Amino acid sequence: MSNCLKNLNYYPMGNVEIETTEQSIILKNFSNSGIDGILIDTGGVDDFVLNFKEFQIGITNSFNVTHFGVDEYGRLKALMQQTFYYNPKTNSVEVAFNSKLLAPSIILKGDNDGAVAFIGRYITPPYNPTINWWPLVAAVGLYVIDKVDYSYTYTSNSDGSSSSSHNVSWGGKFSSGTEGGQSTFDGIKFNAKNLVLTSEQIIGRDVPRNKLRFVQITATNYSEIEIIGAKVC
Repeated sequence: MSNCLKNLNYYPMGNVEIETTEQSIILKNFSNSGIDGILIDTGGVDDFVLNFKEFQIGITNSFNVTHFGVDEYGRLKALMQQTFYYNPKTNSVEVAFNSKLLAPSIILKGDNDGAVAFIGRYITPPYNPTINWWPLVAAVGLYVIDKVDYSYTYTSNSDGSSSSSHNVSWGGKFSSGTEGGQSTFDGIKFNAKNLVLTSEQIIGRDVPRNKLRFVQITATNYSEIEIIGAKVC
């Protein structure tokens, strides 16, 4: 296998069957249960990228990524969680984040090969025990995914506090009969190949780092999803 995943441990979840080739990892047999997928042990890193053979998010599909750390007591901690799904109420593919895991404000940026297409700062919604998901971006037509990325930075400040920043990005394109595009939840329209969400906050004195330990991917209603590359560092 020609990517970093050959050095990692990974485990099937639910009904998924994993087939490995010299070039990729193929995940097969996703039902509509929502628990079929793969758990990847990253070994504790700050930056992790998965590249996929392009696949669409359609009317019956969802694609979900959760990034986990482990704290000093060995407790599993969700660091960031995102989902791609079709919403029949808006007739669009939406990208949502677990709002409980975000800083009080976040930055959303869209770019095209380094050129900024959109940037905005948003206040995270107030805590609601009945709703975790915050849909930030909607896509016209079918959305095609080819990459998900997570990075974490941690900086010690002179006053004894620390700054931490979680960045999640995803790459893809739109597949529709007309010129598509993204629109934010507040109605701003733009076109971008890559989207990056940054959740950055000041944390208390001596708070330990939470490096990325596991990546969990689940999806619904795919015959297969193929992972064709990775970066782990």
